[in-house]
Amino acid sequence: MSRENETTLAVYDAMAQAYLDNTVVHDGKNPERAAEKKKQLANNLRAAFGGLPSNAKVLEIGSADGENAKILESFGLDVTASDVAPAFIDACEKQGLRTTRINVLKDDLPIGLSGVLCWRVFVHFTPDDIELALKRIYDVLVEGGRLMFNVIDNATHDCGEQWVDFEGDYKMGAERYYAYYDKDEIEEIIKKTNYGIVSEWHEHGGHNDWFCFVLEK
Repeated sequence: MSRENETTLAVYDAMAQAYLDNTVVHDGKNPERAAEKKKQLANNLRAAFGGLPSNAKVLEIGSADGENAKILESFGLDVTASDVAPAFIDACEKQGLRTTRINVLKDDLPIGLSGVLCWRVFVHFTPDDIELALKRIYDVLVEGGRLMFNVIDNATHDCGEQWVDFEGDYKMGAERYYAYYDKDEIEEIIKKTNYGIVSEWHEHGGHNDWFCFVLEK
């Protein structure tokens, strides 16, 4: 686990409620756009996980407000939401979700998973962090199990990494570590694992473009 990620997790642990409040404010400024983004994500989640058997075990890592986990649950999957900050866990429990506290880089992961979602999680991961997370998740997936994740496209930043606290809606009061990747960098990391790539795509979201991947064991 890198120093960058450890420091960033400490920020979220202390300021998770500010993140949740800011998300509500941001989405409320353009509810139509927020709804469209949610619909697009739901379609992508269905493509990745909708074919899993009913009640298949799925874990979301970095659930924050629990909205993504609720979408997964609507597919008839046995979903567990997870995060590191108590405020995030509380927010998920208020959605009626089963929850657990997990740091994917060092905590034991539940075994026998058919699916894992890491959405907007690897934005705070160094290349070594990503490789470690991929391998740890691989070890607990069943054969044919799937992992869906995304990273920020470096083309919109051309800096590789930075420490930043955003102005406006997403300002939290402390800088977090953000990593930006070229598509070939992520593919090289995936090659160090035993996953097969089911699908990959590029999409625009907010101020960033994203590379998105679905991998299979």
